[in-house]
Amino acid sequence: MPAQPNMRNTGSLRVAVVGAGIIGLSAALELRARGADVAVYESGTELGAGATVRAAGMLGAAFEWAIEADQRALAALARHAGMLWPDFAARIERAGGGSLEFSKEGAIVVARSDAETEWLETLAAACQARELPVRRLSAAELKREEPALTGVVKAALVLPEDRHVDAQIALQRLGAALSRAGVGFRFGRRVERIVGGQVFQMPDGERFDRVVLATGMGSLPVFVGPRGAPLEHGLVEAVPVKGQMLALAPVNGGPRHVIHTRDIYIVPKSRWVLVGATSERGRADTSVDPAKIAALKSRAAEMVGVLGSAPEVTAWAGIRPGTPDDAPMIGQTAIPGVFAALGHYRNGVLLAPATAELVADQVIDGKVSPLAAAFDPLRFDKQGEAPHSPSQKD
Repeated sequence: MPAQPNMRNTGSLRVAVVGAGIIGLSAALELRARGADVAVYESGTELGAGATVRAAGMLGAAFEWAIEADQRALAALARHAGMLWPDFAARIERAGGGSLEFSKEGAIVVARSDAETEWLETLAAACQARELPVRRLSAAELKREEPALTGVVKAALVLPEDRHVDAQIALQRLGAALSRAGVGFRFGRRVERIVGGQVFQMPDGERFDRVVLATGMGSLPVFVGPRGAPLEHGLVEAVPVKGQMLALAPVNGGPRHVIHTRDIYIVPKSRWVLVGATSERGRADTSVDPAKIAALKSRAAEMVGVLGSAPEVTAWAGIRPGTPDDAPMIGQTAIPGVFAALGHYRNGVLLAPATAELVADQVIDGKVSPLAAAFDPLRFDKQGEAPHSPSQKD
């Protein structure tokens, strides 16, 4: 890791957050709570026009990461984030003026074949090994817990800590909370170039002591010194992963829980039921494939019969920001004073409060915990520190 910049009095520390998705806004909220003067830059005209508004809002620490044996640090980060979410949601609801539709129902995972049952048992064992709550359901318990399920189910689990939230609503509440806390928004300001020196100068001329990059799939800015010499941040480009989603109208007798199979998920919201999602690594277009959407609906109707007649409200495609190892980049870049909060792939909503905590620890206190060290942004490109720091002149 590059040397940590000298910390200034927190009350006078000015921080620019580039990107107004849920990761950037959560980081801004935590930085502001710790006393920093924060401004959020967003190239678009609204909050979270990237992956966040296209997310299903699942907080699936157990389902997503328990079974990934080579992602122990990410599983730990996901579990920590899941534990933060109840208080995080309550905090945003109080400050943002309304509900996030944060559900505490838990998620149900079902298997409908022998092969899926074997996979389900692997998931259960992995959860138990990592001390993640999991409970097997008998047929009678499953019928009682989720009567909307239809057809043959050979085995089922409930993951009580895998919850969900309406990501789009959460984003708006976060924006309201930040505005009330005095965080400034700079909409319609594309940050293509930042001049670094003793401070960082944005294209609009504003100066900041620190910069947090939370651009998702957006382009990273170019950094130069006061005399125009390039400064290398050492970050790799995000890997696009396209995902397509179907929104169905709510119907009587619809599901109460998030329902997972090995290949799809169903997420009930008050305004619609989301069915997702495809995963197409390396694709960055947002076109919707009618055949893939039809397949999602057909598979959902196999699981929950009443969804077969549910009207289709809309469908969309989003681009998730991945990394070469599918783990996020969190922490200081090769330019001291510039921090990354990038590459959250399909778990940006889940990981938002934990990422905000780790970023604020480093920006405000210069603290890099063992958990944060696992997501060192420079792990892909160890080229050392850039020839510049906030306390040096170019």
